[in-house]
Amino acid sequence: MTVTSDDSGSPAQPGPTVVFDFTSRPLDEMVAGCAEDPLLELVRNYVPAGGRVLEAGAGSGRWLKALTDRGYEATGIELSQPDVERFRAHYPDIRFDHGNIEAMPYEGGSFDSILSLGVIEHLFEGHDRALREAARVLKPGGVMLITVPHDNLCFRLVQFKNALRFRLLGSNLLRRLLGRPAAPYPRDEERRRVARVRETALPGFAIHFGYSREEGRAFYEYRFSAAQLSAAVERAGLVAEERYYLYPADRLHELLGGVASHYDGARPLRLTGLGRLVTRILPTSWCAHMVLVAARRPVSS
Repeated sequence: MTVTSDDSGSPAQPGPTVVFDFTSRPLDEMVAGCAEDPLLELVRNYVPAGGRVLEAGAGSGRWLKALTDRGYEATGIELSQPDVERFRAHYPDIRFDHGNIEAMPYEGGSFDSILSLGVIEHLFEGHDRALREAARVLKPGGVMLITVPHDNLCFRLVQFKNALRFRLLGSNLLRRLLGRPAAPYPRDEERRRVARVRETALPGFAIHFGYSREEGRAFYEYRFSAAQLSAAVERAGLVAEERYYLYPADRLHELLGGVASHYDGARPLRLTGLGRLVTRILPTSWCAHMVLVAARRPVSS
């Protein structure tokens, strides 16, 4: 996948959001992978059969197709125009709008349920506006299922690993010793960029930095505690009902690579024997990649 900023074409400068392009990955295989995803069972438990579902920040559109195939009336909205155009070409009968989740073109109370799957953490300037907009288009009594990356023990270990890796990758002394060319970006410029991100980022949230061979580190996403996500949906006027911890294979892959899980680029990651052992030893909340909150819009009295 590629990552670009909504307004500058690069994630190097803090901007409204980070946008993904999934068009290099096989859409049909990603749709098939939804059948193995634990999220599908949660959707079935919370969303009425045949209900009208909005995916806010639908990415490739894979869940739109998967849910439509299971009898839901699915609509998506996404900022990545290439992904929207590819999906429309494959599945023209499913509505997929190009637009911003912070200002959606839907009437209030239009949807029985909303999915937001790994989206709001990429909004550098904050997620409150997007969540208020989601609450607006959700019908009274409707439920929102929202996932964000979880700030937990394994993420802190990943942070330490990445900090060491980034330092080594940016060291021209080490590069010379290894016979590699100098870093193509000025190290001082990278440091200033990271400092600006830290100074202007949301207070109290852990930050995950991405790494570009051309530009070094740049803002990628926020990481949330379960309490922070629950508080965010409550500020939007929703009532947080339950929390779930998902995808330990993804987080262990960040930490340990292929010795913990396998990834084929389309379907959910699969734990190896070592990965299964780690998940039996550690509480799920310590190693889950994502935390999901099910939040409901109150019914007006």
